[in-house]
Amino acid sequence: MNSIKSRGMKSLKHRSTGLSVTGIILLLVGLVAVITLLLRLGPHYIDWRTMQSVFIGLERQPIQEMSKNQIREAIAKSFRINGLRDFDQRSLVAIDAEKEFTTVSVSYERREHIVYNIDIVLTFEQSFQYP
Repeated sequence: MNSIKSRGMKSLKHRSTGLSVTGIILLLVGLVAVITLLLRLGPHYIDWRTMQSVFIGLERQPIQEMSKNQIREAIAKSFRINGLRDFDQRSLVAIDAEKEFTTVSVSYERREHIVYNIDIVLTFEQSFQYP
């Protein structure tokens, strides 16, 4: 009876030795892939959040009394202050001024190379309405 128990315990010990070399390599490849994506895509999302804060900050200005050029100048100034220098705000911002409200729409995309022939396209779009 003891010999049966001891054989079962030995085989159980042998099977539960932890991660194999293949498992460790797959884990490291997965971690490297996640870290690479975070480092490549993170700055674009940080820029987008900064850009959103610029347009939310426009609510404090008398947008309804400003011309389209004055609104563009205010946006360009906020972009410079917040370090958004890689953006041509004339091509990514559309301004629609009406009697009741002014709408500022932002639309742009970024293409980020990941590895070999794999690219990721990030699309950012949002409209802001100001009374």
